[in-house]
Amino acid sequence: MKFKCCEWALYHLVINADDLTYCCASFDKKLTFKENYQGELIDVDDYIENRKKFIEQCKQGNFPEVCRDCPTLIENDWDETPGFIDVSVSNRTKCSCDCIYCIISGGGKSEIKKDLNTRKTYDVRPLLNQLKYKNMFKPGCHFIIGGGECAEYPKGELKWLVDFVFSQNGSIEFLSAGITYSDDIAQALKYGEAKLKVSVDAGTKKVYEQIKRVKGYDAVWKNLKKYIDASRKNPNAEVTIKYIIIPGINDNIKEAKEFIKRCRKVKCERIEINVEFFWMNENYDKPISDSLKEVLVFFQQQPNLCFSSNISTHIRKWLEKNLER
Repeated sequence: MKFKCCEWALYHLVINADDLTYCCASFDKKLTFKENYQGELIDVDDYIENRKKFIEQCKQGNFPEVCRDCPTLIENDWDETPGFIDVSVSNRTKCSCDCIYCIISGGGKSEIKKDLNTRKTYDVRPLLNQLKYKNMFKPGCHFIIGGGECAEYPKGELKWLVDFVFSQNGSIEFLSAGITYSDDIAQALKYGEAKLKVSVDAGTKKVYEQIKRVKGYDAVWKNLKKYIDASRKNPNAEVTIKYIIIPGINDNIKEAKEFIKRCRKVKCERIEINVEFFWMNENYDKPISDSLKEVLVFFQQQPNLCFSSNISTHIRKWLEKNLER
């Protein structure tokens, strides 16, 4: 049946440090399944019943308040069969990086960062095993492994997650700062259906340390080369290097060109461009500076000879709107 609904709410599960949600489309508005969650087994039948109620609400056009203005609501002939096509594992919050734009720490707030780095959390494995036993993973389910820093998970946990995903014939995506090297990530890139995303955001050490607030520039590029080398012969593996544009810091041609130069040096075949979350929210409808416009156009016009550039759809629309001004 055709009706307006959301893929995230129907088929996704986000496992956070203190709750289980259907989506992470917004950090201040989330459609939540279970609050105050600490790793206990869940009532799967209760989840399925809540999902049915959500579907009925959507069919009647009576969307939950947190969903009403969300762009992911689209009309489609939705499969109403329960099951996850996408699972985000984000229960751990410790990270050796300290990005000034970090969404989890409220834009790099030191007191929140300290709490995240010392917070005790739960083991996600019992929940995943329960969902496997209940046949809740659809064929080819995609698992996003974040954190925190997934390369710094407790000993053996990341390997268990990799083995678990591949035992389900699923795919895996690692979100990492790249400062700490992980053999488990490298092995996944070498042999499985796997992606790695590392946000470097700079071409020079000075700007990298200004954004990340840690010393890790040389280690990141060294590790990226090793990861890319590991993935080289695997057609099902991807390594993406991200550049999040932060107006006033890295929105200049010199930095962008140095970034591209480093990407070519490690033989990167995929880059991803975005604009800092909080800045974008506050300035989406405002004119942009000549410097920012120049950098966006530079990235947009890069030839695909050595790499492919992936500028997200909403950024592209935003760019087109500003170029018309």
